[in-house]
Amino acid sequence: MEEATSEHMYERMAGAIRDQILARTLSPGDRLPTQSELSETFGASRIVVRHALDLLESEGLIDRQQGGRATVRLYDPLIRRAAQHYKSEPGAPFADEAIATSRVPRYSHETRPDRAGLEVAHRLKIGLGDEVMRTEYVSYANDEPMMLTTSYEPLFITRGTPIEKPEEGPLMGAGIVDRFTSIDLRPTEVRERLHARMPRPSEIERLQLRPGTPVVVIVRTSFCGDQPIETADILLAANQYKLEYSTKVAPLSAE
Repeated sequence: MEEATSEHMYERMAGAIRDQILARTLSPGDRLPTQSELSETFGASRIVVRHALDLLESEGLIDRQQGGRATVRLYDPLIRRAAQHYKSEPGAPFADEAIATSRVPRYSHETRPDRAGLEVAHRLKIGLGDEVMRTEYVSYANDEPMMLTTSYEPLFITRGTPIEKPEEGPLMGAGIVDRFTSIDLRPTEVRERLHARMPRPSEIERLQLRPGTPVVVIVRTSFCGDQPIETADILLAANQYKLEYSTKVAPLSAE
């Protein structure tokens, strides 16, 4: 019974501080009260205070240094609107998302031929070990890594075409729709499937994640009719993004 009460208390404490941060009563860079002051204010033990601060840190709301007071971290997640990424002439959706939060965007990429593993082969309906063009992207906002994307395109489709290497040629940087339309394979559907999990060690390092921060994985597959033409794994830190999906509702048909 005591354990449940302690858990409830640290969540309440974290919630009270979280509300002040999100309302900007506590601004980025402000120092929180000391652990002793928080303990006195909330009538809680130091252990409960530490649990509350651990929770706020895992959500990306505060920064903590050994022996120092916690400070409020800028919390302004990027909003990823899926529909913006899959249209003709999409521009630079990630850049737009970063600029909307007054941050400077950039990305790096590396492209190389590869062999399809079991999962990629299944998604693309190709044979295990078939050739694909693999491109790995890291997207940054103010030099902070925000998103890891690994895309795979079957080389039996793209080899010898202007889009064989996604970041080279006349359509470098263009979106999926325009690139594949240029080789008469205009996408008819882009399917995204999401799940959350804890990050792997290499992902923690590449995304500079705080301990305990989960990631959202978006598994994307693009189709032209029934033919998969591209698939990708998109990895986001759960505390850095809000995901927005919009679905049109068809009007009632006239009788």
